[in-house]
Amino acid sequence: MRSIVPLRGICSLALGSGRRPLSSSTGGSAQRPTHRTAAAMAKAARSCRGRFCRVRPRRPMFGSIQDAPAGYEKNPEAIELARFAVAEHNTKANTALEFEKVVKVRGQLVAGTMHYFTIEVNEGGARKLYEAKVWVKEWESIKGLQEFKPAD
Repeated sequence: MRSIVPLRGICSLALGSGRRPLSSSTGGSAQRPTHRTAAAMAKAARSCRGRFCRVRPRRPMFGSIQDAPAGYEKNPEAIELARFAVAEHNTKANTALEFEKVVKVRGQLVAGTMHYFTIEVNEGGARKLYEAKVWVKEWESIKGLQEFKPAD
């Protein structure tokens, strides 16, 4: 008999030595994991990505705003989108803001991706912070500035 082995990570059901043989109808040579306590399952859920694991891994949820990974402020794609936000705002509001740097990036999965930026701009010699929302739908080549306002 073939035993069930997780493809990646550690399956929460296979922790420890708590394995018992299958029923005698299969010969008893195969092993089946026994159920673990809730604490053991919660501990193993962080690394579990096994195909046969009953604990679902954490995935990004649609609609929830999440912080970008550390260092994403220096990502060329994030900088390009932030520059796009400043240029669009300058066009719409007839202002002369100059992009300085991206301070913070967050994202939200919607029909596409909503990027939330905190941007440092140069406004007449003074550095100010602005918040921008840019919606990107890559498969349709759509990119639009949804909101651009001073940071609180």
